[in-house]
Amino acid sequence: MDNTPQRVFGEIAELYDRARPEYPQQVAADIIEWAGISNEARLLEIGCGTGKATRLFAPLGHHLTCLDPAAGMLDVARRSCGSYPNVSFVEARFEDWELPQELFDIAYSAQAFHWIDPEIGPRRVFESLQPGGTFALFWHHQERRDSELGKQIDAAYDEFAPDLRSPAPGVHSTHRWWDVVADSELFTDLEKREYPWMAEYDADTWIELLQTHSDHRALPDDRRQQLLAAVHDAIERNGGVHRFRTVTEMILARKPG
Repeated sequence: MDNTPQRVFGEIAELYDRARPEYPQQVAADIIEWAGISNEARLLEIGCGTGKATRLFAPLGHHLTCLDPAAGMLDVARRSCGSYPNVSFVEARFEDWELPQELFDIAYSAQAFHWIDPEIGPRRVFESLQPGGTFALFWHHQERRDSELGKQIDAAYDEFAPDLRSPAPGVHSTHRWWDVVADSELFTDLEKREYPWMAEYDADTWIELLQTHSDHRALPDDRRQQLLAAVHDAIERNGGVHRFRTVTEMILARKPG
């Protein structure tokens, strides 16, 4: 099966943009402040998708170059950011993209850097940045809650997708990517920041969100539909709302200047 971002997300771009959560605006403000850049600075977004994170930075006036390999995702991003002349989009894999001669002041990736080979990604970021440039990675992490709804959702996974119930240490793990960046020995001043917030979904919107997750999309159709139906029923039986604490976690690092 083709599990590249082009296939996994390109064919569900509209659903992805509708269902995936936004990022706290403070994330962009903190990256800009930490980098200490001017309005003429150049930013590179790696894996922009439908522009969820792009929309944090676009109004700030910096020059944004946004990469993504999925044409369908870029179609949505271009529509949502079409009013910003400072933003350009490129259909390309970061690993294959020819770096421009003028390097970037910030390279960031939101919920996407795990698609890139960890043996390649940090070096490519290093090569894309000006001396003193900032590297920022951030992801959302849902915190598990020991509730009756949580137990019933777990039971649905146990029955229909046990391999998703207790996954191995995740590719999204901030701890893992901290180690990847640190072990590359390319960057200095590593720092981690957290932005907690409460997420709330009704049964329908939670099912929409699950359908944008690559591991769920990789399930056989019958198992996926059974799983989604069971999760939907569990939420409806427990008041119709799935509410939980989420933390947007960010790693910051600097290319030596």
